[in-house]
Amino acid sequence: MRDDRLAERHVVVTGAAQGIGRGIATRVARAGADVSIFDVNAEDAETTAELVREEGGRAAVYEVDVTDAAAIEGALDAAVEAFGPVDGLVNNAGVQQSIPVLETTEEQWDRHMDVNAKGVFLCSKAVATRMREAGIEGSIVNVASVGAVRPFPGQGVYAATKAGVTAFGVVLAKELADDGITVNSVNPGTIDTPMVEAWLEENAEQAGTTPEEVLAETVEMHVLNRIGRPEEVGHAVTFLLSEEAAWITGESLNVDGGFTVN
Repeated sequence: MRDDRLAERHVVVTGAAQGIGRGIATRVARAGADVSIFDVNAEDAETTAELVREEGGRAAVYEVDVTDAAAIEGALDAAVEAFGPVDGLVNNAGVQQSIPVLETTEEQWDRHMDVNAKGVFLCSKAVATRMREAGIEGSIVNVASVGAVRPFPGQGVYAATKAGVTAFGVVLAKELADDGITVNSVNPGTIDTPMVEAWLEENAEQAGTTPEEVLAETVEMHVLNRIGRPEEVGHAVTFLLSEEAAWITGESLNVDGGFTVN
């Protein structure tokens, strides 16, 4: 059902070519937002853009590596030119591999830190600076993970980045409070995405079992006894970007079907 909570707002969503990012992009469009998609996968991001347009929003794709500050600034210039000042940022771009800590290479560690943590820092800094200069009381939502608080084996580096993102969000919320800019995080549980499919396969291989068996065990850890859908994360993000959440900042919302309370 379409609503108008984000009408006439411009939202940037990173990593929206597929999975949770696509669910967020289409959901905020359903709430009336125009969406700028920042992703290294421009081809699949164009598919997301079409879905955004079907929901009634304007959409544009920018091929952006979130670890590249210059690329972010260039894309923001173009996005503002197309749709006006940015009112909301969703830091969703991320990578995940299931790697035992003692088998994690320095390169793998650095890649996770660069995309999952540095990317959030660079995008937040660039967008918040523009919000402050324009006097926009906007919102930033970081997509973290239940792995920040209840990680699985093999999520050493991934969990470290996501825990860092939630802590970073608290600090940023405090520093931007006087500007009227809110900063919050969402912690998705197990969501039906290509990233989770790959995670199931990696865990199955390491455990000598099947992805189906790993999935069944994972589902049992969720009180609602199923995994989530990308748009269900989008519902929560839409709320946090809206005026309804204007008095919420520095928080981390579990969107996990009861995983963290089971």
